[in-house]
Amino acid sequence: MPVRTATPPATDVVGLAMEVLAAQGLSRSAAQAALVSMAKDRGVTVARCAALVVAAVDGRMG
Repeated sequence: MPVRTATPPATDVVGLAMEVLAAQGLSRSAAQAALVSMAKDRGVTVARCAALVVAAVDGRMG
């Protein structure tokens, strides 16, 4: 039986982060720009930044 990972694939995480940002009232293009900007400010990839956004909303940090 395959082992399940706790972290969804990067494409799913980015999609989830986009949904989170859209729920805050951002358009799709604004949400994408926000993710890119946050990632650049923190020196991480967009996928990692998206994972941090999703983790924060989910109540998990780290």
